[in-house]
Amino acid sequence: MSGFRRSPVRSRLLFLTGSGYHQTRVDVFHRRASQCRDDATGILQVHDTALELGRRFFMHYASGAEDPHILDLGSMDVNGSLRSVCSPAMRYTGVDMDAGPGVDLVLADPYVLPFDDCTFSAVVSSSCFEHSDMFWLIFLETLRVLRPGGYLYVNAPSNGWYHPYPRDCWRFYPDCGLSLVTWGRRQGMDVHLMESFVAPRSADGWNDMVLVFRKGAGTADAVPISSTLPGAGGVRAAPDIGVLQKPFDMSPDMQIINTLLQTLKQKDEQIAALERMVNESHQAIAAYLAARPDQQNGLAAEKNP
Repeated sequence: MSGFRRSPVRSRLLFLTGSGYHQTRVDVFHRRASQCRDDATGILQVHDTALELGRRFFMHYASGAEDPHILDLGSMDVNGSLRSVCSPAMRYTGVDMDAGPGVDLVLADPYVLPFDDCTFSAVVSSSCFEHSDMFWLIFLETLRVLRPGGYLYVNAPSNGWYHPYPRDCWRFYPDCGLSLVTWGRRQGMDVHLMESFVAPRSADGWNDMVLVFRKGAGTADAVPISSTLPGAGGVRAAPDIGVLQKPFDMSPDMQIINTLLQTLKQKDEQIAALERMVNESHQAIAAYLAARPDQQNGLAAEKNP
């Protein structure tokens, strides 16, 4: 499994929880995302933007840690894994509910991570939270096992079709990171939202909600991932995390629907204009023939020789 939502076989992790310059940057993002396709079959190895966004997280946030140790929630590699875009210099531990490629430890309880407090420099989870009945409990566990100053990376859909594995429970919008911070602090966790944004869609139509949290106070030296994605929307970034940049009134799916409705309206107007032209032409021809009975008779003669 990989926890990636487009995998033909899904991880049981979290399922059992209750189961110009700008354009160049955008083009580079989509080109790198497209490199997640299998060369032989052309089939996406994973949800096409997931690996690229994960790669950027490791590059922006995880690479500077002392003795870096990564925990991957939902790590089974069915057709792709975040492990593949993580530096081999970093220790990497993958957990899942079933044994398989990429799984270092099988969990007995998806709500309990069998590690000591403050073990990992970073925790990553891609395309799993939407399938969990109670992802907020997983959120607390990841914070517990993070070291002070460590980062939690969550990638979950902000749009997309119903895809139960075995359940599909949630979609995530630009305010969700603030809500998780509120929840974490009420449970005694010192957690801070460093950035959140809705990533631009690529070939498969999904818009990822990306959230990066930090355990403990401090200033992140990292350049926000969102600053490298001009197409990102609903952006929040430290230190002004309360300011919503590039807001949108409609969800990504609603934006698509609205665009299609506008296109249909334009096509209907074009069809109506053509129908008026055809009717006017018919009327002009009828008026011409009525004014020239000899032409009308000639036409009748041609039809009935």
